[in-house]
Amino acid sequence: MRISLLYPRWTDEYKGRASHFAKRAATYPPLNLAYIAAIAEQHGHEVRIIDAEAENKSDREVIEETASFKPDIIGLTSTTPFFHTVERLAEGLEAKLPNIPKVIGGQHITVLKEKAFSRHYKYGFIGEADNSWPEFLECFSRGKSISSVQGLLYRDGDEVRFTGKPPPVTDVDGIPFPSRHLLPMNKYFIGTMKGRKNFSPIMTIRGCPFKCIFCSTQVFGKSLRKRSPQKVVEEIKSVIDTYGITHFIFLDDTLTLDRKHFNEICDLILENKLNITFEGSTRANLVDESLVAKMAKAGMIRISFGLESVNEGIRKIMRKEVPLESYSEANRLTNKYGIETLNSCMIGLPGETRETIKETLKYLRKSREIKQANISIAVPYPGTELYEMAIGGQHGLKLLDDDFSHYRRYDAAVMQVGDLSPQDLMELQNDAFVSIYSAPWRWVPMIRKSGIRGAALTFGRVFKTFSKKFYADTNA
Repeated sequence: MRISLLYPRWTDEYKGRASHFAKRAATYPPLNLAYIAAIAEQHGHEVRIIDAEAENKSDREVIEETASFKPDIIGLTSTTPFFHTVERLAEGLEAKLPNIPKVIGGQHITVLKEKAFSRHYKYGFIGEADNSWPEFLECFSRGKSISSVQGLLYRDGDEVRFTGKPPPVTDVDGIPFPSRHLLPMNKYFIGTMKGRKNFSPIMTIRGCPFKCIFCSTQVFGKSLRKRSPQKVVEEIKSVIDTYGITHFIFLDDTLTLDRKHFNEICDLILENKLNITFEGSTRANLVDESLVAKMAKAGMIRISFGLESVNEGIRKIMRKEVPLESYSEANRLTNKYGIETLNSCMIGLPGETRETIKETLKYLRKSREIKQANISIAVPYPGTELYEMAIGGQHGLKLLDDDFSHYRRYDAAVMQVGDLSPQDLMELQNDAFVSIYSAPWRWVPMIRKSGIRGAALTFGRVFKTFSKKFYADTNA
């Protein structure tokens, strides 16, 4: 069979500086599509992937290119805030290719199931599809019933049926390497303090055992499934040899959760003299000096910690079980070993007030160890406990918007928190950004990462905010 897998263009949904930073931050390959493409190819099918974001293709161009391929089935994917872009593309495909079945997969359909399963789709994959996808292709290609394939939504006349939750994938080493040859690998770049780098994402562990209220684990679940360090390094070597790419982003939710596992990966990188750079995210209390030193030696140039808020009441509600002092120590260590460090913060969390936001900003202003901090607005994505709290009106939350296209972390807000309206949160996000990057010791990291245009937008934002406040003070 011929299979088309499509990823719609999404950064056009942002406007102004948000669009610049969205595109500048990174253009990520749709690794999920590359994985299911690899499985399909392994079973003898011909596959094409169109990454419209990386290739800057309009819906019309994607539809025409898909039609020229003459596929037997079309697969699509998208995240929650940009699910409307895949809906729009699916609608255009249905008009052009009404007799070709459309398949949808990913986090959004996994969480919402029938609620997101619009008339454009014939089939939907729930959760991990590594087992259900090849079973489905076997049945579909042979004209057999697919009702026995677990993890599948499908249309039976006017009825939508669900075959039940798929079993977890246990043999993660048995999954083939993603079909990167179907992607424009020369178009994926990310800004770092070491310059913009052509990169590839890679996973070493599936699953996350933690219970943060703003995250959903409904695709990969909470149980950990680890790839062997040998398999991970074999994939890294394959990417280097095939594409000349030497920068990697580890997509694990918590990279150093299994210290021994990642230590072994670092040892193999060093033993094989791979001369790569890499980055990833973890918890500040899951690093120490010996591990940071090992990671830096193996090629780590950037790490992210989820700080969120420094207010203890808020941290307790969101189940952030990381001692606050861990962030200062972790940032001290990463600075010592020359690792760029991003500390992610959120405003608009349950129990938030202007005072709790000031508390976090004061901490960031005083901490010279923290060179970079990111301020997003908390988003109650479906499938998270935060979403349920917002619907239930807990901790001062009130959900005001059910349009998922507005569920973005920057220049948008869909909840009221106490007496803080969405507009208040957006203004406070801007003020927080200005507060953080007014500190001179943060200018160099910001310029290196965001480029000249990003720096101009940032300093313009700072100047505009200070001018506005000065005008207001002098005319009070």
